[in-house]
Amino acid sequence: MCPHCGKNAPVIHRGLAAYCTACGRERLPFAGKSVSLAGQPSRVGGAVAGVLGWLVLVGGLALALLLGLGAAALFPGSIAGLAIGLPIGFVALAFGLLLLLGGRKLSRSGAKASRDAQVQAIFSLASHRRRPLTAQEVGVALDLPAPEADALLTELAKERPGDVGVEIGERGEILYTFPGIPGAAAVRFPQPSLRIDPGEGAADPAARIYADEIEDEDAGASRAPRRREQLR
Repeated sequence: MCPHCGKNAPVIHRGLAAYCTACGRERLPFAGKSVSLAGQPSRVGGAVAGVLGWLVLVGGLALALLLGLGAAALFPGSIAGLAIGLPIGFVALAFGLLLLLGGRKLSRSGAKASRDAQVQAIFSLASHRRRPLTAQEVGVALDLPAPEADALLTELAKERPGDVGVEIGERGEILYTFPGIPGAAAVRFPQPSLRIDPGEGAADPAARIYADEIEDEDAGASRAPRRREQLR
């Protein structure tokens, strides 16, 4: 919980300092969930497990093949090569696949944890500002490039259409609304005003302006002879 804005918002680490993703003010480094660190241990562990899996798989199969060929050369005509090479190859294959699959699962778990922290930060930011957000604002708050922030917001709008909406602003910018947040302002567009003479009904404005110009010209033309008569 941020002591400044009162939101249960994650923090973002910039160097040694931590900042609230909702209000942007400094907080204690480990006062809450960190967008920068969420899922990092799982992703690192998944990468390490993947590398070890490939090493065990390739190295174990190569060792099994080498020992099997050596045993076949020492004991020609026997099954010594198969008896030595097959068990080693099977164990290497089994452990290698387990490490690869486990590493992939860890990586997915880390990516999900990171995304969950980002989503929580986005809703905290929208709850604090109580208005539609742009991808640039979300990118600044989460230290993400604008295209990545836009892709994340677009995915949220597709997955949770009741919580996140997409609107076009007055200047053509893409705005992301959060109708589920109490007190959040909606996108407002200025309504064009048109004054129509009630005696003429809903006349064409362009035709009305053209008629006014003709009346002004006729009035000017009628005043010109009178002016000349007064000068004489």
